[in-house]
Amino acid sequence: MVTATGVLIAGRAAPEPGAARAEAATVRLAWEQGACVERESGRFELAACGEADGKVISLVGAEAADCPVETDELVRVRPLPGAGGTHAQAVPRSPEQGRTACVRSLRPPHPGDPGGGGGTLRAGDCLALRGGERPCSAPGWYGKVLAVVDRADACPARALDALVVGEREVACLGGGGRMLRLGDCVARPESRLVSREALVKAPCGSARSWAQVTGRAATRGRCPEVSDRYLRVREPGVQRPVTCLRRTALHGSP
Repeated sequence: MVTATGVLIAGRAAPEPGAARAEAATVRLAWEQGACVERESGRFELAACGEADGKVISLVGAEAADCPVETDELVRVRPLPGAGGTHAQAVPRSPEQGRTACVRSLRPPHPGDPGGGGGTLRAGDCLALRGGERPCSAPGWYGKVLAVVDRADACPARALDALVVGEREVACLGGGGRMLRLGDCVARPESRLVSREALVKAPCGSARSWAQVTGRAATRGRCPEVSDRYLRVREPGVQRPVTCLRRTALHGSP
């Protein structure tokens, strides 16, 4: 294992100068479970725990999904070519070879907690259509994760959508965020075949409101009887691609 040297002296009286030099020669800081780190912009350095921002709770291979669920930061650790040291950087869901240090912050907030916007993806987290995980307290995310599985057809029956994340994971999504729910109103899109981004909410009763959501279905024929409109998402992975609608626009409008 490639290591960096340093000194860790805590909770005792200062040693004599000669003893301090001897201890400095024997204490090593290494990328291993229990090591402490400090963050410098997007990079991480090993540090004495009294000065650290986080602690390595596990060290796994290239698959960040193998980190414990309480992980706050996924840190890629790679040897520096010809330098005899290491380079550590936060690289979310990277397919590159190397080791991944699973880091838990020593102080709150903890982005690895459900809905926090970081760490390993799990139920309760929020996903954007572009850009991956977001804090649930922030605007702009698309749906909330119900489960993380290895294929879309393994999602729970109540899942409304599924997004591929990383190399081997599928996030099964429920409502919330930009995901349309029963009773929401939508603006009129340009066509019946739409992308996820084209399904835009509009305040019910406003001039922009074109139709109200009556349900979501696998096919048009499974829409509720009150439905008189529908939109179909053309992208792959959507569990219920048909959004069933009832027109709310003024009589005579398209």
